[in-house]
Amino acid sequence: MNILICNDDGIHSNGIITLVNTFKSKGHKVFLVAPASEKSAQSHAITIREALRVKQYDENSWSVSGSPVDSVLIALEHLLHEKKIDLVISGINAGQNIGDDVLYSGTVAVAVEAMCLGFKAIAISITSYEDQFFETASTIIDKLVDLQIYDLIGHRQLININVPNLPLSEIKGLRICKTGFRRYQNIVHQDKDHRNRDIFWIGGDSPIWEEYNENIDGYLVKNAIVAISPLKVDYNDYQMHKTYIDFLEKNKEQLNFWHS
Repeated sequence: MNILICNDDGIHSNGIITLVNTFKSKGHKVFLVAPASEKSAQSHAITIREALRVKQYDENSWSVSGSPVDSVLIALEHLLHEKKIDLVISGINAGQNIGDDVLYSGTVAVAVEAMCLGFKAIAISITSYEDQFFETASTIIDKLVDLQIYDLIGHRQLININVPNLPLSEIKGLRICKTGFRRYQNIVHQDKDHRNRDIFWIGGDSPIWEEYNENIDGYLVKNAIVAISPLKVDYNDYQMHKTYIDFLEKNKEQLNFWHS
């Protein structure tokens, strides 16, 4: 297979290096395109008001000066546009991407952008920022790719995988689940700089889950189970269409202000 690997932790991160080495050792053609430096929590940001720079490391590896989504865009639209890319894998991210994290995650955004461009994509993360067992996640994604899990990915769909940060022998299984909903607390922190001017840091305390059970990604990884969440990107709330149609019909005379 021709596999494009990207991330948001940067081209020199241990997670992406582990992933690249794993798939190369299995005989896949691996292309590596990633941010030049760490770009976590960039979500789906793209750079439109400054030039991007690309640095080539070898025949199949490049870094991009911008965001994670900049990287996958430049990879698929320019660097590799003549290649047949069978799968895009984003990760292995240092830190979990569970619950509402998928909205902020550059790792997940890479997979979403690849999906938007018509490619099958998987995001994978582990649940720790230190003392990481990247080999566990790498072994699991390698086996899932061997089993062709990507064939299940449909139109405007992707897969988000979170792996407990444990040795492989301590993993208790894999389960399909939902991304849960959780609310961060005390997100904005005020401080002073060296000249006593106000500065602000963004980073919340432990979040509160709306629900927390065996069907939720956060619960599973906490209990040593790999959480596999099939995602579909579609912001439309189809169930509410009739409610809003009724609202407009009920208030049509008041809303007809352009003829009043």
